Amino acid sequence: MTKRFLLASAVLSLLVVGTVAPIFATVDFNAYLPMEGTPITPEFKFTKNVAIDYSNGGKLKDLLNGKNLTLSFTDTSENNTSIKAFMEDINTEFATDRKTTATISNLTINYQVQINGDDKGATIDYKISLIPVLNGYVLSKGGGDVPTVFDISWMGFKMTSPVVISTSNLGDLDINSPIGIIKNQLPDVYNVLKGTPAESPLSANLIDASPLVGYPIEKWNTLFDPSYTVADSAGYGYGGKKVAVTGFAYGQSDLYQGSLKPQNIDVDFTTDAKYHLTIVERASSGTLDADGHANGYEVQGDPAISTTLQTSTTGGGTTAQGLSTMTIYAMAGFAAVIAAGIFWWSNKKMKDSMKRGKDTSPPPTFQYEERKHWADKFDEEKK
Repeated sequence: MTKRFLLASAVLSLLVVGTVAPIFATVDFNAYLPMEGTPITPEFKFTKNVAIDYSNGGKLKDLLNGKNLTLSFTDTSENNTSIKAFMEDINTEFATDRKTTATISNLTINYQVQINGDDKGATIDYKISLIPVLNGYVLSKGGGDVPTVFDISWMGFKMTSPVVISTSNLGDLDINSPIGIIKNQLPDVYNVLKGTPAESPLSANLIDASPLVGYPIEKWNTLFDPSYTVADSAGYGYGGKKVAVTGFAYGQSDLYQGSLKPQNIDVDFTTDAKYHLTIVERASSGTLDADGHANGYEVQGDPAISTTLQTSTTGGGTTAQGLSTMTIYAMAGFAAVIAAGIFWWSNKKMKDSMKRGKDTSPPPTFQYEERKHWADKFDEEKK
């Protein structure tokens, strides 16, 4: 499905360059919503890239030059009470801020930070993956011509407080800010950054999926696939099943979302030397597949998806830009026809050149200028 969305968005991008300012964040999201409403396992990936320039020397160079570390842990709420407490905080966020009845019954965390330093600077790359087991996302159960309505407002949750997880190898770690791992594993580096202009952007929240609901679901790119194959991990009991699915995708550069480029946060700060901090914010992205012929819309300001097993005549077969999927395929087909025409014309020209007779025109004539040796001028002077 994702490849189809990328193809459709690429075709649309050839038509016009978007000018709408995109929403930047660091979340990648994917989920599958079965018509039966069984528990699902969506995945949220939160990433951030930090670079510290210490080319002028200083304490940070002494502390980070040659440093190469990979710090990680994986655990679940069933095995870790601090992750269970974090899961309950998310459920509270669901009920209070997102106004959803969806709840998480289990949560898996994959946390990884890579630190690499050389004689000019250091990079710190963050990746946090949250995989919840989600229940209660069906607002109303349908059947026949009556649509089933999925609540998807839960996907835009965010955590605004420290999220401290107890780990066996890293101790108590705040995973909700870039500076958490620096405090935990590089306290001398933190002492240099503390109180400087760099501390504030490094303390920003990492776990923030709000851009997914900041862009209206009805403007996400959509594509109906009557023979979609559900993967083993998409939902419980759906391994290898072929169903009719409508896919929703957000985060590709196109007419409405504009050109989605990374955005840098740059901060100069001085302690014992002059330093420069760069934080790279990528555009967020999301893919969501829903059983049936589905449409996205708003319910009291929150996103929802309405779907039926039968194909609707009012929508769902179009992209967010209003072009039908048949139009997209027709555009691709038209491009193929043009390419075939160019190939035929080029092939014809080549065959015509091969059928030409030999050139019988007389050979060109050449006139040669007499060239003399340099010593000949002495003979001429004797004459």
